[in-house]
Amino acid sequence: MKKFYTFLVLLLCLINLGAIPDVYGQTPATLPYSQDFNTANDFTLLNGTQTNKWVYGAFTGNTGSSIYVSNDNGASNAYTNTTTSTVQAYRDFTIPAGSTIANFSFDWKSGGESTWDYVRVWVVPATFTPTVGTQIGAGAGRTQLAQLNLQSTWQTFSLVNLNVSAYAGSTMRLVFEWRNDDSAGIQPAVAIDNVNLSIPTCIMPSGMATSAVGATTATLSWTAPSPVPGNGYEYYLSTTNTAPTAATVGTANAGTTVTPTVTPATTYYWWVRSVCSGTDKSVWVAGPSFTTTQIPATVPYIQNFSTGNDLQLNNGTQPNKWFYGSAVGNPVNALYISNDNGVSNAYTISSSSVVQAYRDIIIPAGTTDAALAFDWKADGENSWDYLRVWLVPTSFVPTAGTQIAAGGGRIQVGGNFGQQTTWQNYLNTTLNLSSFAGQTMRLVFEWRNDGSGGTQPPVAIDNINLSIPTCKVPSALAVSAITTTSATISWTAPTPAPVGGYQYYLSTTNTPPIATTIPTGSSATTTAVLSPLTPNTTYYFWVRSVCVGSDRSFWVAGPSFTTPQIPTTIPYYQDFSTNNDLGFTSGTQVNKWFYGSAVGNPAKAIYISNDNGTTNAYTTGSSSVVHAYRDITVAAGTTNVTFSFDWKAAGESSWDYLRVWLVPVSFMPTAGTQITAGAGRIQVGANYNQQDTWQSYLNATLNISSFAGQTMRLVFEWRNDGGGGTQPPAAVDNIKIRICSTATPTVTVGTVTHNSAVLTWPQDNGGANYTIRYRPVGTTTWLTTNVAAAPFPTATNTTTLTNLQSATQYEVEIAAVCNGTTGTYSHNTFLTRCDPTPPNVTISNITTTSALITWAPLAASSHYFMRYRIVGSGNAGWSANIPLPAAPTNTYSLTGLNVYTTYEVQIANMCDNETTLNTWSNPKVFTTERTCEIAPPGLTITNLTPTTAVVVWDPFPGATYILRYRKVGIPSWTNVPSSTNTVTLTGLIELTQYEMQVVNVCNGTPGTYTQPYIFTTPTVVYCQMESTASTSEYISKVTVTPNGKPVMENQSLASNYTDYTGVTNKFIELIQGSSNNQITIEKKLSGNANAGVAVWIDFNRNGYFDINERVLVSGPNNSDQATGTFSVPTDAFVSMTDFKYVVMRVALQKDGIPVNCTSFPAGEVEDYTVRISKPIVPNPINQTDILIYPNPVRTVLNVKNISKRANYKIYNAAGQIVSSGIILNNKIDVHALINGVYVIDIEDSAGLTAQKKFIKE
Repeated sequence: MKKFYTFLVLLLCLINLGAIPDVYGQTPATLPYSQDFNTANDFTLLNGTQTNKWVYGAFTGNTGSSIYVSNDNGASNAYTNTTTSTVQAYRDFTIPAGSTIANFSFDWKSGGESTWDYVRVWVVPATFTPTVGTQIGAGAGRTQLAQLNLQSTWQTFSLVNLNVSAYAGSTMRLVFEWRNDDSAGIQPAVAIDNVNLSIPTCIMPSGMATSAVGATTATLSWTAPSPVPGNGYEYYLSTTNTAPTAATVGTANAGTTVTPTVTPATTYYWWVRSVCSGTDKSVWVAGPSFTTTQIPATVPYIQNFSTGNDLQLNNGTQPNKWFYGSAVGNPVNALYISNDNGVSNAYTISSSSVVQAYRDIIIPAGTTDAALAFDWKADGENSWDYLRVWLVPTSFVPTAGTQIAAGGGRIQVGGNFGQQTTWQNYLNTTLNLSSFAGQTMRLVFEWRNDGSGGTQPPVAIDNINLSIPTCKVPSALAVSAITTTSATISWTAPTPAPVGGYQYYLSTTNTPPIATTIPTGSSATTTAVLSPLTPNTTYYFWVRSVCVGSDRSFWVAGPSFTTPQIPTTIPYYQDFSTNNDLGFTSGTQVNKWFYGSAVGNPAKAIYISNDNGTTNAYTTGSSSVVHAYRDITVAAGTTNVTFSFDWKAAGESSWDYLRVWLVPVSFMPTAGTQITAGAGRIQVGANYNQQDTWQSYLNATLNISSFAGQTMRLVFEWRNDGGGGTQPPAAVDNIKIRICSTATPTVTVGTVTHNSAVLTWPQDNGGANYTIRYRPVGTTTWLTTNVAAAPFPTATNTTTLTNLQSATQYEVEIAAVCNGTTGTYSHNTFLTRCDPTPPNVTISNITTTSALITWAPLAASSHYFMRYRIVGSGNAGWSANIPLPAAPTNTYSLTGLNVYTTYEVQIANMCDNETTLNTWSNPKVFTTERTCEIAPPGLTITNLTPTTAVVVWDPFPGATYILRYRKVGIPSWTNVPSSTNTVTLTGLIELTQYEMQVVNVCNGTPGTYTQPYIFTTPTVVYCQMESTASTSEYISKVTVTPNGKPVMENQSLASNYTDYTGVTNKFIELIQGSSNNQITIEKKLSGNANAGVAVWIDFNRNGYFDINERVLVSGPNNSDQATGTFSVPTDAFVSMTDFKYVVMRVALQKDGIPVNCTSFPAGEVEDYTVRISKPIVPNPINQTDILIYPNPVRTVLNVKNISKRANYKIYNAAGQIVSSGIILNNKIDVHALINGVYVIDIEDSAGLTAQKKFIKE
């Protein structure tokens, strides 16, 4: 049995791996067949031990699940492209007898690699079983339907006329075969979904053809099927390649030809289907797409794409296509290459493409020369990715995917356009169109990229202009005699020369003028002087001819030029915070110097950018050499300077870097050419790169003596080779060139205090440091300190001398220090102030009306003042400033003070020869002594319980005291004489408000009582007690069986502490003096755990669980309950009100006996209310007498054994009547009475009288 089981498991594993695919064989599917894989898979998967395998899963699908190739058992749709694999998935189908064609479709996607990694689709006889690891080859009955790859999004493969006649009446096997080699490839691998196979009942037409295509017409034709459909045909015409569905409504057509109306210069796609009946139609069959011809444009032809596009776009299925849109433009909208349907001007560099955009233009008879202009930009890749422009006959139709070649009247205009990321203008004013004269010419813009690298963006075209000028353009534009404020431009006159001379347009931007642009100036000759110009500025200029009337030639661009700089002088500082004064040589380099805020240390800088300064980034695939420079006049006799700048650049090793040069002003760097060593050229430092954070370069002794008396040019040169690199390129900030001076500074001494002085002097603009020495006049030892140069552009330097002696004459000297050389010292003197620090104030010898004031320490060269006031009297309460005795005296007797009054005193000094007081000292507070007649201060309670209060007050020498107290609202006092200043009051009532006063007794005569001190006695509060954990050991049930009262039971779950004192049905009732009261505590214990139990009842209600109040104790054991009996003391507290009760505390502790008021780790604590009542005794009161109850009373006093007309009077403790009237319904409302003892007189109409005492709560 074990052997059979092992064999079965192995067999199932082999089936799963595809090693034994036909153990049971497939049951062929019948037609029609549809499989979307959302619920199950019925394909057999042949995988063997191949690395990449077919799996069925939900990682990808269109939509839901699918079958796909995976290298991780279906976790992803990825394949290992370094290991070869060949695997198959197949399904068998029963083909009905007599079948000829079938409709077959499926969805697919696959990356792969060209002709190496792909999926093939086969139909083979069911007798042929594919072999894992071996591709299917040609053979009897085997037909390859497709080879598919390089589409990462879902595609639909459809074959509407699959020939199945060879399988009619038998079984056909459909096979999807994935194959990959072991050398690269693009993810993902293949995925298959939505497989459909059916035998049509309505046969589709065939032989679709397009003929007689014109600008507005075209003839569509097809061959009728057999049998001919009874209801003719439907055709569907569209300008998109989206195929119609079965539900799409077509245009009915009875015959096999149709000539629809179409739009010029438009690509159309069309489909046709047979209509056998209203419900039976064939599948749609696609005809060949066609493009209508253009309606040729005339000359002049102008297209700026601002409102639309009239060029025909020939894109085919190329991944990079021409689009018209707004992703780029000069200024808005253009024609450009895009790989995302025009959203951006970008191309897929890994997929080759050849696409064309063209316009047909009628060339007048007799034409020879014409002018062609257009704006363009494209980076691309050297001689691989570029734009070409062609003039071809209209008989030549460009083919997407195929480059135009010379021959057959085809003329290439210019060369390969690329390597420029900014807009360029192409202008050819002598374009020979004689070969197209009297014909229609096709102007073609062709983009080509090779699929192996390249740099964004691809080409964009704007502002196309083709004309046959009647006014010839000037040529050979040049510029000369460039100065800081002027330049001379010149050109060669055309033939014939224009009768109106010339106009020129000058700009600081490279935006070309248009026909309506207002010229900057005009010239009757072939030269013009441009003035005034701005120094260190790049200019662009254009010139055009002025012929008869309004006839003007094209604007022709001249060479840009830059006016020289006005040399700056040393010191030279440039932090770029507000402007830039360096010139740039950028030429047509892709990576250029820019001034801006894309980077800076901290805000702005000059930096290399490939996007006009938006970012500090460079195109690593395009080589560039550009310069930023500044001319600087060097004074005669100059030798060393301090040169510094901040920089950062990543770049690439010894290929992409920054260099710094000092060159003669006669040497102008050339964009594209690196500076080399030569006469008078000095390289500063080495190559600066490999640092992407700001660095600082400093040379404190840079020798520029070779430029003394001349103008020197400082150059920052960026170079990159076009073969890779790391962002960012160079950025430069905070350039400084300084010549240090040791000239003696002019020093100002200011803000002199008692221990400091501020020194200020002009900062040497060459960056000198300073040394400072100072000392008290008359001493011989200098104190020294060094001060660094103030940072540029701070004009002054400053420092503060500290820790000086007060009231002392000092001398101070400062000298400049340059490169280790100290200059001549300055000299200044100053006097420090007296020490303004307020003195410490002490008060002594305090009497009832005077006090002795003392202050220290005493500051030299100063005198003191005092002021005082009664605390709380505000600013108006201050005395006048009182001059105090001169040093060395430091005491003053303050007299005339009030008895027992709190004062505050302040003292401040004033420097000699000054009139302003220094800071007052902190107030010193004191209180004059009191007399015996004054009420004792400090009356307070130090300890208060429900029944006691410990009272204290401030003593008075030789006095005794009387403390009196009473309940609030009671007229009489209780006096407590005392020989000490503390008294303990006892016998107080819980939760009762009292007031008390105390008085000194001197010589037998009481003085003045204190104001009443009101306090309320608290209620009983019990200590906190709980466990930390109670999950395993806790009190499960408490049962109290009183003697003579109801049983209380409480069953509960675990808790660390539970307060049941407010739960009325858990109240426990006991009788004062009773015995044999029983209590049982049931325990919940885990395992063999031990627990002890203790129970207390606070019988005397003093708030403490005393040891003699412990009614149950049980040592730690594993018994499930503890029980015992207890007696209630005869003097136990009797609960007379709803809120005055005693508490029973039950505690269970694991491995211990609970100790009162002590928490423990494991167990539980519970508190309960206990009401104790007196035992029942025979009634000693004559029940026929007039009786009142309850007593004490809160709201309503009941009266018993009276008639309906009884009267009452209520007296307070002072004998005053506080209430009287007729007793109604045997009740008297006393809620308005204040708390206290009262007497009630009752007189019945029957002659009975009674006098009772009661307590109002």
